[in-house]
Amino acid sequence: MMRNHILNSYSVYGYQETGGILDFIFCGCSRLDDRTGEHMQNQSRLAGRQYLAMMAVWIIAGLLINVANLDRFLNFYSSQSLVELEFLVPVVVILFMDRFEVMRGTRMKFIGIKVILWTALLSLILLPITNFLNLFSQLLVPNEILARIAHYSLLTGSVVWDKPFLLNLLYMALLPAVVEEFIFRGVLFQGLRNCGLFKTAVITSLMFALAHGNLNQFLYAFASGLFFTYLVEASGSVYASMLAHMCLNSVAVIFVYLERLLPENISSVMVEAENTSVRDLSPVYWIIYGVIAIACVILAVIVIRTIAKTAGREQIYHEARKGHGRLKGKEGRVFSVELLIGLLIPIVYIAIMLLVGLIRS
Repeated sequence: MMRNHILNSYSVYGYQETGGILDFIFCGCSRLDDRTGEHMQNQSRLAGRQYLAMMAVWIIAGLLINVANLDRFLNFYSSQSLVELEFLVPVVVILFMDRFEVMRGTRMKFIGIKVILWTALLSLILLPITNFLNLFSQLLVPNEILARIAHYSLLTGSVVWDKPFLLNLLYMALLPAVVEEFIFRGVLFQGLRNCGLFKTAVITSLMFALAHGNLNQFLYAFASGLFFTYLVEASGSVYASMLAHMCLNSVAVIFVYLERLLPENISSVMVEAENTSVRDLSPVYWIIYGVIAIACVILAVIVIRTIAKTAGREQIYHEARKGHGRLKGKEGRVFSVELLIGLLIPIVYIAIMLLVGLIRS
C-alpha cells in the first residue's frame, strides 16, 4: 500500500515522463521532499517574478526605441528577434539565479512520430478557431501583424514577402514557436503547475496573450495558449506545443507564398477578398464561420485526448484534468504581487494604445 501511495504521488507531480523507475529511486524521493507547500509557493512567486521581468524589459526597450527613434535602425527581422530576446533573456537570467531549479520538471522529452502527426493535425484544426477570433477582433482594431509588416516594409523600402520563403518561415514561425513555448508552456507552466491544470492553463494563456501587447492578437493567442497548455500535459513534452505553434504560424506564411504563385486573375480576386473590410462581412458569414470554429473546438479536445492516449499518458492526463495533485489553500494560490504587476503592465499599455488609436481616428 505504501509503495502504491509513493508511485501515485510520483505520477501526479509529473515525473513519470522524465525517466524510469531508477530515476525515481535515485532522484524522486528528494524531489517529493521538496514538494512542500512552501516550496511550490516559492515556485509560483518565481514565475511571477519572471513574467514581471519580461514585461518590464519589454516596455522599457519599447520606450527607449520610440524615444530615441531607434526604430529606423531596425527591420522586420531584427525587430522580431529583439522582442523574443526581451522575453527570453530575463527569464534565463532568473533561472540562472535560481540555479535552474524549476527546469527539473520541465517537460523537454522527444515525442514519437504518431504524436507528431496528431499534433500537426491539431494545428490545422486550430486554424479556423484562431482565424475566427482574429477576424472578430478586427471589428475593433486592425490586424497587428500586417500593420507591422507594412510599417517595416515602408521603413526599409523592401517588401517582407519579397524575401526568401525560408527566412520568413524562420522568423515568423520557428523563432516565436521555440522561444515562446519554452517560456510559457515550459518554464512558467512548470512554475505554476501544482496550482492545478485548469488554473495554470488559464493564467499562462492570459500571460501569453497579454505579452503580445495588442487587442488583435490577444483573443486568438489566449485561445491557442489554452490548447497548447493541454497539449503539453497530454503529450508530456513542450516540444509538442512548439510543433503546434510552428505549424499554426507556418500556414499563414505558406499561404502568402502560394498566393503569389497563382495566376494573376485568380490572385487579384483573392487580394480583393482579403482587402474587404471585416465590417462588411454578412451575418450569415459570421454564423457559418462561428459554427465551424465551435466544431473545431470539439475536434481539438478529442484530438488532445487521443494524443494523451497515444503518448501513454491517458490516466495522467485524466487525473490532471480532474485536479488531482493540485495544492489548495494558501499554497495553491497562483497570483503573487509580482505576477499582478506583470499582468498590469501590458493591460495598461494595450489600453493606452487603444485610446491613442481612438484619438487619431
